[in-house]
Amino acid sequence: MLTRQFSLTKKNDDWRKVKVYGTPIEWKKEVKYLGVVLDEQLNFRAHTSQIKDKYNKAFIAQYSLISRNSSLNFNKALIYSAYLRRILIYASPIWASTARSNLRSIQVLENKTLRMIANARWYRRNIYIRNALNVPSFQQFIQKLAKNFYGKLPDINNLELAKIPAFEHNDKQNRKSPRMTISL
Repeated sequence: MLTRQFSLTKKNDDWRKVKVYGTPIEWKKEVKYLGVVLDEQLNFRAHTSQIKDKYNKAFIAQYSLISRNSSLNFNKALIYSAYLRRILIYASPIWASTARSNLRSIQVLENKTLRMIANARWYRRNIYIRNALNVPSFQQFIQKLAKNFYGKLPDINNLELAKIPAFEHNDKQNRKSPRMTISL
């Protein structure tokens, strides 16, 4: 079992080392938990770079099937939505409150892939490509997932979840809250 510790604060870094069975545990700047990389400031920059690396590896593996001169014309969008998009959206209701620049870098990967699938020219707008392929935008898809995810939370029978106060997503002060992905 791998044990790590990290702090979610910008304050003092002089923390005592915790010992498990006499072995001191080192402090880390980032920790991977359930496939999501958490860092000290919860800006998810490390997680988005990990997503881009995973996506690029999967894209290279599927390149021969979705390239411009592939003969699978009707199945390219299906390969994208069934395999490649899943990599981009894993745990997105949690990390989608990241900076717009991080979201934009992921959206660029998606646009590049859709452009290749549709064999579109450089002057064709991304929105037209999405409409032709019947693929919602990255932001719309994340919002839909977040609405489903946060809509189901009150129905879960968990005493600890019941202690969390109600969230008003109209409050603009909580822009960095993960639940703000509903109103991006």
